Amino acid sequence: LEQPETPRIDELVAGFGQTEPASSEFLFAPNQRLFAHAQHQHLSASGIDWKIDAAWQRIVDDRTTRDLDAPERRYEDNRSDLYGLTLNAAAGDGPVTWIAGVDLYHDEVRSARIEQNIVAGTSATLAARFPDGATITQAGAFGNVQWQIAERHSLNAGLRYTDVQIDLPDGTAISPGRFSGDLGWIFDISETLQIVANAGAGFRAPNIADLGTLGNRPGNRFNIPNTNLSAENVNHGDLGLRYRSNSWQFELALFALRYSDRIVSVSTGDVTASGRDIVQSVNAASSTIHGLEAGLSAELTDQISVHAMLNYARGEQSAGGVEEPADRVSPLNGRVVVHYETGGRWRFETWLRAADRQDRLSARDVRDARIDPNGTAGWASLGVSATWSNESGWLVTLGADNLTDKEYRTHGSGIDAPGRSLSATIRRRW
Repeated sequence: LEQPETPRIDELVAGFGQTEPASSEFLFAPNQRLFAHAQHQHLSASGIDWKIDAAWQRIVDDRTTRDLDAPERRYEDNRSDLYGLTLNAAAGDGPVTWIAGVDLYHDEVRSARIEQNIVAGTSATLAARFPDGATITQAGAFGNVQWQIAERHSLNAGLRYTDVQIDLPDGTAISPGRFSGDLGWIFDISETLQIVANAGAGFRAPNIADLGTLGNRPGNRFNIPNTNLSAENVNHGDLGLRYRSNSWQFELALFALRYSDRIVSVSTGDVTASGRDIVQSVNAASSTIHGLEAGLSAELTDQISVHAMLNYARGEQSAGGVEEPADRVSPLNGRVVVHYETGGRWRFETWLRAADRQDRLSARDVRDARIDPNGTAGWASLGVSATWSNESGWLVTLGADNLTDKEYRTHGSGIDAPGRSLSATIRRRW
């Protein structure tokens, strides 16, 4: 998969609080993903299902950039090669089922950057965006058990140990390793109604971008490296109600997450010559996010069905003794889709997507040129589509979105959503 040349719009168009854009040029050229995967599966005589997966992925993230009206154009060559190997075994068709396994991943980052003066015609080698030759190796062992402990009660428990080794070219070595796990419970109130509860804890080791990024970042920022980072931790829980029948499905879940030692981007108080805030990633924040998720699917008739979803989250964070709303938390949002099946070759859909206003902003959100410092306005968008299909597997879809031509922006996005738009797709299934 390749996108040969993709502009970063929020760098090329003046944002909130800006009178001019941050860059004259900003292209991802190219963005590319190469992927290969092989799998072998064996069902042994004992009933254990063995599975081995081996995979390789290369991500290319080359860039061409030039600050506004600057004579220096920069060319970046960034890529990541990830190798993975997993082995797992699974068994059980009675009250107890289980899966266990081990995995190993190795990721190597290569990065280079040169600068060309488009006036003088000279060029020079600069420090790379990412530490060239940095590696991350991760090994883990895991197990998960599902147990029908009684007629109406079932448990699910998982445990994993992960060891991470991060090596940077300057000799910095970081090796976080710890356990993570989760525990779930399902109670069947009736044949159609369930209570579902889950709790767990995990961690995230810092990655190469956290530790070693040097260069421009979204939101008119310039990041400098910090190799003195540790893992961030999270505890989470949720409680939900689930209903299932032949024609109706409904789910409602309340959730809460608490992060500690969270890696956040903080200002150093300095600015670059081009006016960008100089920032650095640090373990400086704790945050809590709680909210709800709801979903509904209903077969109203043999031809008409409705699908709906609703999401809400509210977050708070503390950094440096300052309490404020958490960064970039989505407002109340949802979607309703109505499907109509003719019983022949045609299928029709109409949908409504909407989001409430979001004016609970962190200090970073307020400074971010992609976000209105007074808050992101609420919006609603209406769309329709018609799909024709035949017995040979051909599908032709004509669609229209944002029918009212509403001007809006998804909270945190660097670009306004498209206005009224038309689309056509042709697919074949076999």
